[in-house]
Amino acid sequence: MDISGIPKYKPENPFKYSEDDLAEKALAVEKMKIIYPTVPSYYAEMVYDLCKNTDQAKIEEIKQRIETTPFKYDYSNLQEELNKVKDAPPTEEKVE
Repeated sequence: MDISGIPKYKPENPFKYSEDDLAEKALAVEKMKIIYPTVPSYYAEMVYDLCKNTDQAKIEEIKQRIETTPFKYDYSNLQEELNKVKDAPPTEEKVE
């Protein structure tokens, strides 16, 4: 089977990063994985792109909005709920 005419897959590059920029991004995402191991790479890349392509004033505005805008859900008793789950006796599963 001849596949010489089929172009090789090339990942999207909507921000027009150079090869050096892509290497820098890959390194930054790997560092984020070490610091935040439970965050998927997709979200780490989104954060990197946001920080890299947004000026500092806009980022500060977003941070301020997050601090002042109330959340959609009330998390005031979240720790109590977590403690109830943690302190609850384990349930026994019957295996038949």
